[in-house]
Amino acid sequence: MVNVGLLGDISVGKTSILRLFVRYLNKGDVENVEGGKKCTVVKTDFSGEATVPGGDKEDARNEKETKTIHPNRLVFREDDTKKAHTIFAPGGDRQRAVVKMGIITISRIATQIIAVFSLDRDLDQQFEFFNDVRFFPDSIYVCLNKFDLLEGDKAVKLEKVKKNITEFFSKRKINITEIFTTCGETVEGFADIEEYNNHVAEMILNITTAH
Repeated sequence: MVNVGLLGDISVGKTSILRLFVRYLNKGDVENVEGGKKCTVVKTDFSGEATVPGGDKEDARNEKETKTIHPNRLVFREDDTKKAHTIFAPGGDRQRAVVKMGIITISRIATQIIAVFSLDRDLDQQFEFFNDVRFFPDSIYVCLNKFDLLEGDKAVKLEKVKKNITEFFSKRKINITEIFTTCGETVEGFADIEEYNNHVAEMILNITTAH
């Protein structure tokens, strides 16, 4: 059994990644991605989501903005080996005591950590989140999410981001096992959306079923 922790700053897309993977499992699409195999959802818990009144999203999209207070969770099982794995996605608002407690707990119990970064935001603020996380394994995975929102020359900017993140964790003597580039939600008008949605499922399968 592998316990995976999705860690990252506010609104980098941790819950979106988790929900998208659940959708892949429920629809059977997880079998069609690279390294795919038949898996079954055992349990999901998204009760950690709380509505934020009057948030920007509510004004802009007529939707209620949510914030993760308690860690969201997915348990799924490989059908052939019967091995079960758990993915935790705590919130990113480390200023709230209850959220910070969730981050600390997951960073301690997770056997594999995925550091999630949003490609549409400044890296320095996102680094601050990880500066506050004391308990880290020697090796982690990195997920560069929201690839669709990376502006300009995507290839050049992506390499620069990878270099900066690698240097950041290297200073803490943390090795990056692999870097995944994803889009953790369905996005209209992005030509490669299926490929980068698939990367979410491929990333989680790679980390869980390979151990």
